[in-house]
Amino acid sequence: MIGEAFWESSEEEGVVVQDSKQEEPAQKQSSPLLNDSERHSNEESSSSNEPLHPALNAVKGILILVVVSWILWNSFGHAFLQGTQSTEYANEAMSWPTTSVHLDSDIEAWSEGVDCGDDTCYEEFFIATLILNCALLDDGNYTCGPEVENGTLIQTELACEPNHSIFASGGVQYSTKGPMPDPCIAVSDIWDWGHGGYGFPQQYFDYRYEDPWEVYDTECLWQSEPNDEPYWNCYFDNGEYDTWWYHCEFAVNESLWFCIDAFGPEASSEDNQNASERPIGSAQEILSDTYGDVLEVRYDPADPSRVYIGDPGDAPSNPMTFVIGFIILGVAVLICIVRVVSMAVDKSKKIA
Repeated sequence: MIGEAFWESSEEEGVVVQDSKQEEPAQKQSSPLLNDSERHSNEESSSSNEPLHPALNAVKGILILVVVSWILWNSFGHAFLQGTQSTEYANEAMSWPTTSVHLDSDIEAWSEGVDCGDDTCYEEFFIATLILNCALLDDGNYTCGPEVENGTLIQTELACEPNHSIFASGGVQYSTKGPMPDPCIAVSDIWDWGHGGYGFPQQYFDYRYEDPWEVYDTECLWQSEPNDEPYWNCYFDNGEYDTWWYHCEFAVNESLWFCIDAFGPEASSEDNQNASERPIGSAQEILSDTYGDVLEVRYDPADPSRVYIGDPGDAPSNPMTFVIGFIILGVAVLICIVRVVSMAVDKSKKIA
């Protein structure tokens, strides 16, 4: 500034220079800290960018392979295998004899909504306990039928149920049971019997009495209800109570109960079950009428527990589809295996 003393300006410049010199050591002292932090950050970024260990990559690849294989199996493999087994079983059943199932067979059928994408479809399902009346022949094979005397009752269980598992997909949306590889193909043949059965109780008209005999294929019990009078109580196939009767007698060979009120309360007795007031041949007539429209099955003479419902000639068969499906499944799995191995080798080379 004009007119300002020269010594005042020099003192101010000296103060500025001294302050700047004092700041330099502080900056020099802080620079190592900055360098350390930068080095650590670089190390962290470099460590995060390091490739996974080959073993971890192999484990990752194996998990991917397992998931892909499971998806492919549920979508294609299970259905192909079941279809192949079903075709072989149907071909074997072509030569089997046919017979009617026993009256004590139990069949339950129903329909249920299943997922069809955006819509809901209704599928038919069933659970069946089939009983055959069979006798062992001298050649080691069995002959079965309602006319067989002193036969052995052989039981077979079949089921085609919805699969509510969270893992159900593709070919396993149904849960099956029984000797038939795919019992769901028998739904249409077995459906009527699951709803109507054999139509018991039935009425048998006897010209001697005004009211007919009531015929049951389930057990009738003496005084089975609480605070019961001296009556017979009979039940439906599902176990529900039907009504009571003064007189009920049991046809042992045919497993049928014949009940009537024509004899009045004075004749009501527990000993009625051994009576034979019903017409001769009435039980056989009932069975003959019933078996005229009965569920028929094919059975393996060597093992009658192996049965087939329906016409084996109608079984779906497309062997080339099964072969192509298994080829696709095998190629997909092979590609996954090669991919996993190549990834592990590449990672090992990079680390080396």
